[in-house]
Amino acid sequence: MLADARLPVIDRAVVERLFGLGRRQAIELMHRFGGYQAGRTFLIGREQLIAQLDAMATGSDYRQEVVRRERLTASIERFQRTRQAQTVQIVAPPEVFGSRMDTLGPGVQLNPGKLEIEFVDPADLLSKLFALSQAIANDYGGFERASTGLRCSA
Repeated sequence: MLADARLPVIDRAVVERLFGLGRRQAIELMHRFGGYQAGRTFLIGREQLIAQLDAMATGSDYRQEVVRRERLTASIERFQRTRQAQTVQIVAPPEVFGSRMDTLGPGVQLNPGKLEIEFVDPADLLSKLFALSQAIANDYGGFERASTGLRCSA
């Protein structure tokens, strides 16, 4: 945007809008980059501001800050996804922990090459998937037979 502007100087109000800064922050930035006051107005040469920004963008401090912000953003997004998932309650009655493939109950069908699970909501699906995982852990031979249709040694 600065490169396209044909103005020789940029004032404080433009710096505020460009960078989303408040009045005082814009003035401090302009001073840092060599801006000056003309009457009651703070100004900075457009080319001078572009040169200062380009120098910052090629510096190692800037690159480190970009990487840090990317890691922080990824960490926050991971936390938010995890936090949402942690609020889900999976109903697991005690008998699920001893279940076997032949006791999965209604709504779960495992046939060679095909798994069908009927559910009413995400929590019901998770509950049935948990029951399936417990049955597999307790009866792997039964799982192999049901999923492949072959007679497997248990």
